[in-house]
Amino acid sequence: MRAKLAWMLTPLLVLCMSFSYGQEKTISGNVTDQTGLPLPGVSIVVVGTTNGTQTDFDGNYSISASTGQVLRFSYIGQKTVERTIGTSSTINVQMEEDAQALEEVIVTGQGSGIARRKLSTTVDVLDAEDIDKLPANQIDQLLQSTTPSAQVRLSSGQPGTAAIIRTRGPISAASSATPVIIVDGIRVDNLNSNPQLGIGTGGANVSALADIPVESIEKIEYIKGGAATTLYGADAANGVIQIITKKGKDGKSSAFFETNIGVIKGTTDYLKYDRTAEALFEPGLSQEFKVGLNGGSEKFSYNFAGALYTDDSFNDINEQIRRSFTFGFTAKVTEKLQYQGSFSYVNFESNLDYNANTSFSRFSGIEGSARGDTDAFTDAEWQDELARYRRIGELVDITSTTNRITAANKFIYDINDALQVNATIGIDTRNTVQESLQSNALLVELGSIAPGTTDQGALSRVLRSAFTLTTDVNITHRANTDNFSFVSILGGQFFRTSDRQNRLDGSGGVDGTRSLNNFSEQAFSDFVLENANYGLYFLENIGIYNVAFLEFGGRLDRNTASGSNTDALFLPKVGITYNLSDHDFYRDAAISNVLSTVRLRANYGEATNFAQPFSQDRTFAQNPFLGGPSFTFNNPGNDELVSERVKTTEFGVELGFFNNRLFLSGTRYVGVTKDALFTPQSAPSTGQLNQIQNIGEVENKGYEFELRATPIQTEKHNLSVTLSYNTNDNLVTDSGGAPAFVVGGFTVLGSVVEEGQSLGYLRGTAAVLQDDGTYAFEPNTALGDTFAPNFGSMGLNYTWGDFNFFATADYQFGGKITDLSFLLRHLRGTDDTGIPEELIGTTSPFNYVNFFVFDNDFLKVRNIGASYNFGEIAKPLFSNIRLGVTVTNPFNWTAGNFDPETTGSGISAQNGFASGGFAYGTESAPRTYVASLRFEF
Repeated sequence: MRAKLAWMLTPLLVLCMSFSYGQEKTISGNVTDQTGLPLPGVSIVVVGTTNGTQTDFDGNYSISASTGQVLRFSYIGQKTVERTIGTSSTINVQMEEDAQALEEVIVTGQGSGIARRKLSTTVDVLDAEDIDKLPANQIDQLLQSTTPSAQVRLSSGQPGTAAIIRTRGPISAASSATPVIIVDGIRVDNLNSNPQLGIGTGGANVSALADIPVESIEKIEYIKGGAATTLYGADAANGVIQIITKKGKDGKSSAFFETNIGVIKGTTDYLKYDRTAEALFEPGLSQEFKVGLNGGSEKFSYNFAGALYTDDSFNDINEQIRRSFTFGFTAKVTEKLQYQGSFSYVNFESNLDYNANTSFSRFSGIEGSARGDTDAFTDAEWQDELARYRRIGELVDITSTTNRITAANKFIYDINDALQVNATIGIDTRNTVQESLQSNALLVELGSIAPGTTDQGALSRVLRSAFTLTTDVNITHRANTDNFSFVSILGGQFFRTSDRQNRLDGSGGVDGTRSLNNFSEQAFSDFVLENANYGLYFLENIGIYNVAFLEFGGRLDRNTASGSNTDALFLPKVGITYNLSDHDFYRDAAISNVLSTVRLRANYGEATNFAQPFSQDRTFAQNPFLGGPSFTFNNPGNDELVSERVKTTEFGVELGFFNNRLFLSGTRYVGVTKDALFTPQSAPSTGQLNQIQNIGEVENKGYEFELRATPIQTEKHNLSVTLSYNTNDNLVTDSGGAPAFVVGGFTVLGSVVEEGQSLGYLRGTAAVLQDDGTYAFEPNTALGDTFAPNFGSMGLNYTWGDFNFFATADYQFGGKITDLSFLLRHLRGTDDTGIPEELIGTTSPFNYVNFFVFDNDFLKVRNIGASYNFGEIAKPLFSNIRLGVTVTNPFNWTAGNFDPETTGSGISAQNGFASGGFAYGTESAPRTYVASLRFEF
């Protein structure tokens, strides 16, 4: 009877259990870290479904799920937690710190990542949270004051203009210091100067960095040193800026809409004349709209972002509009095959004003007193002058339009748990049209042609098409034994760059047309650069007892830049890291509570720089003669031209105190450029133009220090501060017997390369006071280094519940810069400040140029901002509303009365050497006040 009764009750019991298991209910709870502090943004997913959510800013969450299902809690730096849903509707979770996960801020390279704790090189990282705070819409602006060991100096306040980026000093006199830029494994155009045939605006060069979209960046890694180039290419001697874009993540779909509105004001801190601002500056309005959508499941995730930005700048000419959208996704095609893709499109249009190195520049004209001391004008005189400047502004017509597409495709195939194949292929194509129209009306206002002239207008149009193809295939193998671990990467890479430029010039035109067909005289020129790089690389990382790591590798590259002169180059790398604090005995010792982390590292690596393609060839120039062509010698050619090689050694230590609430790191580096490419003057007796040669040697050595501290860390309050200090001692140790030669500036006061001095140091005739009170004139005197040998950054971030406040700043000291605006004013008799009376009018000002050279020290606050999240208040209509305000460039302190960051000299040749050192005729970066409102769904 009992057996029969059990048999009859079994279906009923199964039915009840099934009903209980499948019953959906709302699960809620709170998620905290190991110290009990709430964790916002923890991802919570119902395993095996697309159902997911995130914790709010107080660590709370709620999600619908059924009894018996499993919730997975994951967060960067914490161990993943899984909880099975039972009868309770409340599940609180306290997550534990994952030391290994905290170290997974990694250099991803072209293949699988390697944990930071295993690397002997240093990496500066900017994550999505930091990026979202900043109002910047250019990569170089994002990096400014946020990368501890880099100098990012904005050369002009005009829209889209280039920044001079340096780290560990200038390594070459033949090329720009701009790092290689990689987006999702794809090289992109990083031109940071005017193109070879570019419009001559007087130094306001539009940068390729200005149109890399910033709306969907997951993180930016700045990799320095020769030992870091193994995975990135032989020509990465200036370092690598690697951008990883968002591609979505598991969980519930989310969306946002953000609007920013701001006021842009010209920076008046450095103006000589009060009336300069009255003539040229007028507050502008900036507007930006962003939308985004992301989400996904275990099989597929996606991220989309679009942005529209426009502003009319701080004067009556500059305007810009930027339209962009990005799309990234990850698909798990099979259990073994994964696909990652990203695509971005940017359209960037801007209007520029004339700048510095041209008599057409209004700013340079006023500050250089081309028409006298404007502050001394009578009101009537000034009104006439003011009307003239405004008429000129209405007639200036310089435009730039860029369309850029970047697409990356990455395939990841897991052969087994230990072996993975990565294949990456993608393109970057950037097409730019620059146009400058000099109407007859403009030329008349400038005094270049007589009033009434109607047939001397000029039009220039430059078309540049840059294309880069990148392919990379590598195999990564991982193995572990009881005491050892192995990460092995073997791969091959190919990338090809193409740069095609066409310039069309028309003269003798009438006003009212933009067609070159309507100009009586027409001229055409073109320029082509093509280059291919291909090779093999390998990297081995061996872990010893999970505390010490030995890495070694190399790259065998062939580059077509120097034709058959340059054989395949092998560039080795070796490094070691020792994590003393990871020993069990250390963790158990009392000292670990005070000195929590001790890491030692050292490495050696080599990288290279190539001369501009075709530099080794003898070329000829065509010149018109009597209606026909004639030819003259152009580039002399150099059959022995090879690439320059940069050899870098570095040693470092990292110390964390009080559970890493105080973190210190220090690095000593020494880099030597062998076979340095110099272009000295040819002997006049040869009748030849100058030829680039491998005759030099350049040394860079210095220290890098970084401090990160969290003095306050409670349930409601968190305060963190960062501070960095860097030194660089740059020296030309060998010039191959070549005499000093000028690489920037002017003959009488130039930026010079000479043995025993720093690259691009300032040289000119100095007036030196003698004991008898007279002055002696000393020609070719070293007046100072254009690169500040001491520099760094600082930051502060404070959080109180849902309120956040942050500030960033950077500084430099120890270098020199020439105030050419002062020199021009002195030459025109309007400014004798600080010049000894004994010199004025008794000799040429070029015999006492030392009085126009000043310290280039500065401390600049780059950003001050605050935001508030209305998380709970915004629900249920929104998951969050964030209100923020930011001020950029609010405060400046400088050693002189001018801006030592800007440079009117620009970069003289495409991707050429840029030392700066000449401040004149260039507006500083503006001061902006931005309010933002973000709705999250």
